[in-house]
Amino acid sequence: MKGSIKQRGETFTAYWFTNDPATGKRKQHSKGGFRIQGDAQKHLNSVLGRVDKGSWRPDTPMTVKELLEDHWLPSQASQGLRGATMAQYRLVVRAWLVPNIGGTPVSALTPKIVSGLITTLKTKESSAGRKGLSPRTVQLAVGVLKSACNWAVVNKLMPHNPIAAFAQPHADRPEMKAWSVGEARQFLESVKDDRLAWVWTLALTRGLRRGELCGLKWEDIDLERGTVRINRARVTVEGRPVDSLPKTKAGRRSVPLDPNLLTILRAHKASQSVEQLKSGGAYKIDGYLCADELGQPYHPDTISGWFDKAVKKTALRRIRLHDTRHTAATLMLASGVPVKVVTEMLGHATPVITLTFYAHVIPGMAEQAGAALSESLLA
Repeated sequence: MKGSIKQRGETFTAYWFTNDPATGKRKQHSKGGFRIQGDAQKHLNSVLGRVDKGSWRPDTPMTVKELLEDHWLPSQASQGLRGATMAQYRLVVRAWLVPNIGGTPVSALTPKIVSGLITTLKTKESSAGRKGLSPRTVQLAVGVLKSACNWAVVNKLMPHNPIAAFAQPHADRPEMKAWSVGEARQFLESVKDDRLAWVWTLALTRGLRRGELCGLKWEDIDLERGTVRINRARVTVEGRPVDSLPKTKAGRRSVPLDPNLLTILRAHKASQSVEQLKSGGAYKIDGYLCADELGQPYHPDTISGWFDKAVKKTALRRIRLHDTRHTAATLMLASGVPVKVVTEMLGHATPVITLTFYAHVIPGMAEQAGAALSESLLA
């Protein structure tokens, strides 16, 4: 039954149903106050015709809050996105968009309103005392809003996107930091007796992400063939560490291990075996390499904190744990490793991404390669 007419006292009410594009569930709508049953039937017939054509819209303007929370977020969750991605979307919606423009009808959005949102996000002090969001975070918030509006148009909740032509705010990429060979060597020497020496070594020699390092299990390590398979990432979702798929499809990859790395990993495995024997049965046998004395996996944020403390103990330039990935890529490219190999090692989708990130290294490589070819042909 698509619709019906019911008498309520001295008036008639028309009822009809539509399917929610986000959930697929039926939703009832109604309009009452008709003095004559025939008028109610005419209205119902008109509405049902527009419902069939996909052109019917609710009389009450849909607000930004309703679009984001009732429609767009559920639709994204149904796509099987990574937990970290959904957590980020929920944060954007509930912390930044809804509190500032949640009550605004979507159809009433204008470039001026979005510009005002940007100014607010950049300058408003948070409950934690932080003054304004970073340009990259503001860019993300506007991107989510535009994406939700586009989704609403595609799913016929809106006739058009009122902010489709609004340009994304500019956000400069943070300056990339990387250690030199000497600095990286000095750091590894300073932490050679560290419990997580293997973590810092893999980060600086293979460019693994923090989540990939924290997610490694012994089942992923082939000590005979000398490979490590990246199958998962241990990431933080709303403050809680969870296992997730690698960031991209290309992130699921096999990374070669040289004899030095194999020696370090074998030593770490032996240490964990000793700890398991000493635990008296209290050891958590999940197979994580990045774990405490009882086999409990470390929180990813803990690893970042320990890296910061280890760097502070040296006289080296301060870099973040993620910058060890940049260091590995930069040093590989500078030493002449082909871009395609570096791309596969890092888990980038295409060499274009690698070149975009590390273009500053390529000019020097080109000069060296050209000089070497001239030497071989002209000397």
